Amino acid sequence: MEFIKLTISISGHYRYQDASNEEMTILGHFLATDVGYHPSSFKEWGINDDWGDSTNGNLTALDKDNNYILLTDLYSEEASPTALKMTREQYVQVINEWEEKVCKLKPKEVTIRYDNDEFIIETKD
Repeated sequence: MEFIKLTISISGHYRYQDASNEEMTILGHFLATDVGYHPSSFKEWGINDDWGDSTNGNLTALDKDNNYILLTDLYSEEASPTALKMTREQYVQVINEWEEKVCKLKPKEVTIRYDNDEFIIETKD
């Protein structure tokens, strides 16, 4: 099982706590820093083909590859940067869950698990 754990700061922003691998770290940085409390434009980009094949946030580059979305670290020093590859359905589901479970409720701790081809967001207060 892969995971990323985030905690909320005094200022109300989520920050990295721990992760099982680089791919999950990329997902955590994308959600906590790039998406933050404003998921709608990233969700729309993933759904609509007419919004372009690439975009980026402050830390993450996103590319569409047929039915997949690739997330990479904008500042990676790797010759071939590590990428998190997810289906568009997984991408939209993660953003929807982030909006419902994190943006609206602002829990103290967020853990995102990837198990059996599914991303699951769990929260603790």
